[in-house]
Amino acid sequence: MKVSSKTVRCLFYFMFIAELGASLNCTTSCGNRGVDIRFPFWIKDRQPDQCGYPGFALSCNEGDDIVVELPPAGKLHIEKIDYRNQVILASDPQRCLLRQHPNFNSSVFNIQFEMSKINFTIFNCSLNNTRPPNWMAPCLSTVNYDVLAVDSELSIEGKESLLSCTKMYDLPVPRDIRLSWSSPNCGSCEATGKQCRLRKNSITELETECYGWHRQDKGAFSFKYSVHCSVFIAPSFSFFYLVCI
Repeated sequence: MKVSSKTVRCLFYFMFIAELGASLNCTTSCGNRGVDIRFPFWIKDRQPDQCGYPGFALSCNEGDDIVVELPPAGKLHIEKIDYRNQVILASDPQRCLLRQHPNFNSSVFNIQFEMSKINFTIFNCSLNNTRPPNWMAPCLSTVNYDVLAVDSELSIEGKESLLSCTKMYDLPVPRDIRLSWSSPNCGSCEATGKQCRLRKNSITELETECYGWHRQDKGAFSFKYSVHCSVFIAPSFSFFYLVCI
């Protein structure tokens, strides 16, 4: 069957548009947190795994927090992602990571703890009394007793909820948890205002490449992106009409 040159041009046009669209659809977020989630990260059960890099899957919880799972340590909340320097600023909502896994290592991330000046005093309490929910440490509690984590500088005089409790120890709490990664190395792409993705048709499945337009900052990129899209899309429809209709 003979294929006309017009059909070939139309197919090439659609492949180009599809490629452009596929490159732009992998940036997302959890609600309105203001943290862009893009390569090497991707949100599992929401995006195809081609949007990210193996080991960099994230999720969104009911409160729209960005969650990273680090077995066996558990889940951390992501507060900020620095793509250029390849660093995550995270927090431990359960405040138990250091206690449960003091020598925890990750195959994907290098973990650093920046300790706060505040220590928490850990109490072992009976199950009979009502406890302030912000003191509870569920990850350290058992079916036989509650564990409370109380600011060590807080006066506990007259605190009836602690009358049936026994002090166990003082626990330093990290102010910040920093997760850095070296592979994939996409910092150079970000430094030039571009983004990173898996290279298509590469010899190795995990080879990456830079793509996109140069941007100086988020605002400049947003403006330039809008201009590029408006300049590109309108002529594209005209081109489609002339070539394919």
